[in-house]
Amino acid sequence: MPSKNNQEVERSRKKRSKSRETQGSRYERKIRRVKTKARSDIKPIIYTFTIAEQSTFQLIEIDLFAWNKWKFHSQDYWISPYVDTVPRINGRSTPKSEFIEKYEAPNRPVVITRLTDEWRGHSAWNEKHFLEYYGSHMFKIGEDDEDNNVYLKMKHFLRYSETDAQHDDSPLYIFDSGFYKDRRKKKRQGQPNTLLGDYQVPDYFSDDLFRLTGERRRPPYRWLVIGGARSGTGIHTDPLGTSAWNALLKGHKRWCLFPPGTPKNLVDPPMKPYDHEAVSWFSTVFPKFQVRDDPYDNRTLGEKLGMVQVLQRPGETIFVPGGWIHVVMNLDMTFAITQNFCSPTNAEYVYLNTRHSRPKLGAKLYRKIQELAVKNPKMYGELAKSLDSLQYVPRIPPSSSDSSSSSSSSSSSTSSNSDNGNSDDNRSSNTGKISRKRKFQVSSTESETDLSDGTCMCQKCKQNRKRVERQRLMEKKS
Repeated sequence: MPSKNNQEVERSRKKRSKSRETQGSRYERKIRRVKTKARSDIKPIIYTFTIAEQSTFQLIEIDLFAWNKWKFHSQDYWISPYVDTVPRINGRSTPKSEFIEKYEAPNRPVVITRLTDEWRGHSAWNEKHFLEYYGSHMFKIGEDDEDNNVYLKMKHFLRYSETDAQHDDSPLYIFDSGFYKDRRKKKRQGQPNTLLGDYQVPDYFSDDLFRLTGERRRPPYRWLVIGGARSGTGIHTDPLGTSAWNALLKGHKRWCLFPPGTPKNLVDPPMKPYDHEAVSWFSTVFPKFQVRDDPYDNRTLGEKLGMVQVLQRPGETIFVPGGWIHVVMNLDMTFAITQNFCSPTNAEYVYLNTRHSRPKLGAKLYRKIQELAVKNPKMYGELAKSLDSLQYVPRIPPSSSDSSSSSSSSSSSTSSNSDNGNSDDNRSSNTGKISRKRKFQVSSTESETDLSDGTCMCQKCKQNRKRVERQRLMEKKS
């Protein structure tokens, strides 16, 4: 007969085993749920069961084949540093006036080094740090078909990045404009959110005129971006003509950028049966820009269009001027922070885009700059006059680069969430037809940014639109 001590040891062993099994199944359920919501374009497998010829229930499983059917994980997407021809400047020795004169004013991309050296996140942002201090915090990894945000705990995301994501064609990734919020379910557990203190906006980009409109009025403008190899943002342009900076603290990113005015049909062609994720673009669209087919011109198609490539390294910050079409893909596990901004240098272009897309926002920006010109005519006088002279300038036509791109993840769900319209994506399963309204996004940064027509995609505005739509349907029924 086993002793009492042996029985207790056996019970303890079974309890630990059961706990590990429960944790594993919980993680699998969460990943299955967020994959189904954030990437509904990847059809799940649905099983229907009938019990006692009365009650029925459905079991939804992720189609693992659909998530890695293209075997992108077996391809090498790294590029040679020699392909990267974008100039680099030292952020600690190059004055702001030189940056504006040589790069921001002429609308040229540039990579800036040493800007993150003094940031707390420069050395702290890695898997170990986020698991220890933010493991229980929820971060956004996409949106569902109803425009509701989809969240995942950091500890589950990091585990996914080390396991399932290694073989997924385009893995989920974090693209969160509300990263500074405390989304813990149990606030007394773990570390409070202090991510805003881990970085500082570089002086080059500190003159953000949209701050004059207030945090509630301005569209989302800053994002925490974390993701593994092959995750990224599909082809897009940033919203409202804003410029952007992206500081990479860990890992490597591959960028491909095209100047304003590049024809949409070249950079964002139909990609069926592929999706509009960054890895699909680099796999199927990018190769044509390497072709030399003119016997009288030895340049590639990309060189003729002015395409540039960047291999962004840890500690580097890339400046993306307004109107530049770009696609970015992570080459390994990356941690980055990015912001969009409106400076005095690009204010005219941003104002013309904002005035018609977001009239109230444009009017407030104009009014605030006029008020500043009265108080400080030396600094804002010329800018106020230039905006005043634009009052009779006709609306800027839609950019030829506006594209329908869905990013990811992840983010994608959007690649950015910008879209030109809706499309019905009717999906069939072994239980019948499932009809879902799916957004085909177009160029304007990720998830919560404005759509190409200026529609605000912040959570509050989305909820207001849903409320109005419900009221309209109720009135129609009555």
